[in-house]
Amino acid sequence: MSSSLSQSVDSEVLRQKAAEAVRAHKASWFSLGQYLYTIHRDKLFREWSFLTFEAYCAKELRLKLATAQKLLKSYHFLEKEEPRFIKEAVSEEEDDLKKPVPNYESVNLLRLARENKNIEPADFAELREEVLIKAREPKDIKTKVKELLAAGEDTESEEAKQSRRKARIKRLVSLLVGAQRELASDGTVPKYLLKQIDDLRQKLEDQLSD
Repeated sequence: MSSSLSQSVDSEVLRQKAAEAVRAHKASWFSLGQYLYTIHRDKLFREWSFLTFEAYCAKELRLKLATAQKLLKSYHFLEKEEPRFIKEAVSEEEDDLKKPVPNYESVNLLRLARENKNIEPADFAELREEVLIKAREPKDIKTKVKELLAAGEDTESEEAKQSRRKARIKRLVSLLVGAQRELASDGTVPKYLLKQIDDLRQKLEDQLSD
């Protein structure tokens, strides 16, 4: 299965297949995700007199945009990151095998986790197994992601937290110094406001010495 459908399939045939896939997507959403991705990418909905992808999904497919976005993004994620999984899943569909199919919302959560820098590679690998191999429900994956993020926060050293805190304060001090200098030079604000900005700057700098 390839995302370049528009190069080999007539747009009207693709339109019909997308409509048929909507009716069947509860059993397997891979085909629908592929169709939606191609239709969205190539703006094929415009050929069918729809001004937007949202209008096409709502009026023709009776799909909410949020659902359509999750379907196409989840499919594209698997095609990009897990092409072997997609190939095997499609083969199983054709052979009518009854292995569990991961929920598209679970796959979308896996996609978001892949982009989250606070989730370690080893933890992501564990999450991947929960989604793709065990086909856990979205609610279970949400719980797992929260646990992983919470564990990451707990393991952060106090030194690292303080370092991040001081870096933020330094950035704010720098912004205040620049703003105070600019405002003082053009005389756009009264002196008492400049004094308040300076007082705030000094209080923030005091925090750096704690």
